[in-house]
Amino acid sequence: MVAVPTRPLAPTAAGFFLNGEHFKVRGFCDHNSFAVVGMAVPARINLFRAQALRAVGGNGRRTSHNPPDVSLLDIYDRVGVVVMDENRLFANETRYVTNMGVLVKRDRNHPSVIIWSFCNEGGCEGSHELGGPRFNEISYRFDGSRPTLANMFTFGDLLSNTVDVQGFSHQNRQKLDKCHAQLPHKPIFMSECCSCNTMRSEDEGCETTYDNPHTACIQKSFNARCAESNAATNASDGVDYAVGTMVWTLFDYYGEPPVGGLEVIGTYGQFDLCGFPKAASLWYRMQWLYGVPDGPDKPFRTDGGHEVHLVESWESPDAFPSTVGQKTRAVHAYSSAPKVELLVNGKSKGVLPVTRMVDGPGSYAEWTKVEWESGIITVIARDAAGKPVANTSRRTNSATASIALTLDAPSSLTGTGNSLLLDGQDAALVRASILDADGHVKHLASNLVTFRIVSGPGRIQGTHNGDPHALLASSDPTFPAYHGLVRAVVRTTSTAAIDAHQRSLLRAIDLEGPFGAPKSPSSSSSSSSLFAK
Repeated sequence: MVAVPTRPLAPTAAGFFLNGEHFKVRGFCDHNSFAVVGMAVPARINLFRAQALRAVGGNGRRTSHNPPDVSLLDIYDRVGVVVMDENRLFANETRYVTNMGVLVKRDRNHPSVIIWSFCNEGGCEGSHELGGPRFNEISYRFDGSRPTLANMFTFGDLLSNTVDVQGFSHQNRQKLDKCHAQLPHKPIFMSECCSCNTMRSEDEGCETTYDNPHTACIQKSFNARCAESNAATNASDGVDYAVGTMVWTLFDYYGEPPVGGLEVIGTYGQFDLCGFPKAASLWYRMQWLYGVPDGPDKPFRTDGGHEVHLVESWESPDAFPSTVGQKTRAVHAYSSAPKVELLVNGKSKGVLPVTRMVDGPGSYAEWTKVEWESGIITVIARDAAGKPVANTSRRTNSATASIALTLDAPSSLTGTGNSLLLDGQDAALVRASILDADGHVKHLASNLVTFRIVSGPGRIQGTHNGDPHALLASSDPTFPAYHGLVRAVVRTTSTAAIDAHQRSLLRAIDLEGPFGAPKSPSSSSSSSSLFAK
């Protein structure tokens, strides 16, 4: 069976239209790697990543900076995410032009693909841009139904005038306005933006206030001043003429750490390398899911509802090296409601306004000097009339008491199914949470956690905690918690779901894996259940 794209799409100088309706692309770039598995990402984890994108209001994905695994496109076809399909090598050379043609022919029957991207940043500039006309010609020869783009720093040159859509990388609103004024009929797409680095659950450290800083210090969870600016997300999200925005990135990834050294993890994501959400993911959820009206460009309806989220924990200032001896804490909240009230142990510390990013700065509530006392902090989101519409709380942790295991995939809660496929390849994402005596995740817990398979057809492939500074081997079944969380990746070892002929073919190339041993499906396990501890 061949999927055939049937959705009429049209990028115009007034924005992007899908099936005749205005569709603002709100998406993310990604280097497709993940903790433990590296770039060999199983389909189940790719589905988890696609659903995480939708959960924060995303509807688009850029396959930076290379053609994707086709299983990714199969997933996006089904969950309704539009894709910027990107080529890798770009120049006026026949081998590269041929590769572009192969990409188009391979992916043109995927309805999720809405645009072809020729190149990235420096790979688009200088003599490289001479390849534009031939790349455009072969794209139209083999498809013709989708526009072309290049992720550029410049406009008005040969490549800009060749592609259908002007792509920009990390440019501000002024640059987009200037391009729109000079090329009023040219669609504009912020095809990469917003490198507002953070580290998960870090209350103290350096706040990222501008695009793509390279600092060695701990990066705070709070980064909304960077994310909301006209030099970042709002550069393109705040104007109707822009087709959309591709944020760098959805997940942390292997490579491009903030500074050189032993670290190997880039901290650009809204989720960490293990798929645990950072506070930044909740900021996008407020802006892109709850902050926009229901319509064709939202992954699902919110029916006018609201949410509110606390960025920081409520641990003592003495728990952090940089604030030892201080008596106050800074508290930030993200909400889709216009007002947020903070309470400490039931006592109000004031109501602050919150503004949607597209309406101006102030997409967060900030209390800079809140006197700390052990207990509970609560934020209450209020509508314009002052009526409470949402709330959430954090409390000072009590003593460490237990470990809880939960599944992030497969799980109906994350839209990733309910069971593993016994194909020797499928993977589960297990979460270990260090809990205090009250059953809450221990914010500063760093306990060593060891996983093992108790019974069933599986193995622990490895573990990680999402800490960008972690240097331990992720192939080990033991890893310390980072802010109370550890991830284990569990792989199936049974091949019961694979027919005998396919198994024999796979055995020739998988000598050390689950297909290597000449076993019958029934002998690989006596149980269809898999238990980890």
